[in-house]
Amino acid sequence: MITERTDRYSDELLGFVITCLFCEAIDRLELQSWCAGFLGEEGAPDFLYDLIEFDEPIFKIYKVIGYVPNWSRSKNEEYALYGIALLRGTVPYDMPLSATEMLDELARLPAIQHMFRKVFPSVVF
Repeated sequence: MITERTDRYSDELLGFVITCLFCEAIDRLELQSWCAGFLGEEGAPDFLYDLIEFDEPIFKIYKVIGYVPNWSRSKNEEYALYGIALLRGTVPYDMPLSATEMLDELARLPAIQHMFRKVFPSVVF
């Protein structure tokens, strides 16, 4: 599911960002930058401050947040995020499909790339 609002903090948007991190489409510095952009915004949770300093294995990120934020997505949308990682020059450690299949999913789902560019406008690839 594509999130339309990317200029305002939401649980769904955080779920998308964390999925990007797990798929290695973004790195920790980009996560920190995204969090910093929402500090002080209405409705932004205090744990964003903790995420800026987060330096543990990424599977522990939910402990910092206190719950698992939900971005409702299909497997194919998630695969497309792996495709973004590949386009950015990262070969994700644990890809569920081949690189070619991931890139094919990204080509098939341009809305994922569009959403990624809206959420991370400073990321160039």
